Amino acid sequence: MSEKQIENSTKQSVSPLNSRRNLVKGVVAAPLLMTIASRPVLAKGICTPSAWVSGNLSDTSRLRECGGYSPGYWKKKTDQWPAPYQTGTCKPGGYSGNNGTCTDYNSDGTKFHDVFNGTQYGSDTLMQVLWRTGNQDYNRLGFHIVAALLNAASISDYGMTTTQVIDMYNQLQSTGMYTTSAGDLTIDQVVEYIKQTYSY
Repeated sequence: MSEKQIENSTKQSVSPLNSRRNLVKGVVAAPLLMTIASRPVLAKGICTPSAWVSGNLSDTSRLRECGGYSPGYWKKKTDQWPAPYQTGTCKPGGYSGNNGTCTDYNSDGTKFHDVFNGTQYGSDTLMQVLWRTGNQDYNRLGFHIVAALLNAASISDYGMTTTQVIDMYNQLQSTGMYTTSAGDLTIDQVVEYIKQTYSY
């Protein structure tokens, strides 16, 4: 066998192997790229109120990837509130505990009813509504709607925009229901939906 024939024979035996390797690399890489590329879209799709209505409303694991922060988080992380929403200043003597968390705020923050319709929370700020106790906040709607508003303003793929959160509250105030493309939600169901979007 000539040197040229040996070279051609070697190329033919190696070439299919290389082709298979390249094929395997392509097959493995394609789903990985699809997963990475589609993750934000998937999370936002799952996190919308209509998707929640369409699925099993009692399945609390479905919304865990929404990345929402709880009301407790927003009460403590005052330096992370997104513009244009303001916490207001802490009253003198309003700090409690060893970590210096403020629990009593002045009324110089963003007013709840400068954002949402109605008069349910009087002249309270968003932060003051977060600090209301259960008997001062029926169904805890204000507590959770403020967290949803701050989440929508700071998390790009949260599942709702600030406009949608505001519309959600306003619909509940005017009709007692929130309408989605998949069906209506009561106040209690809206509160449960928002709670399930919290990851932290």
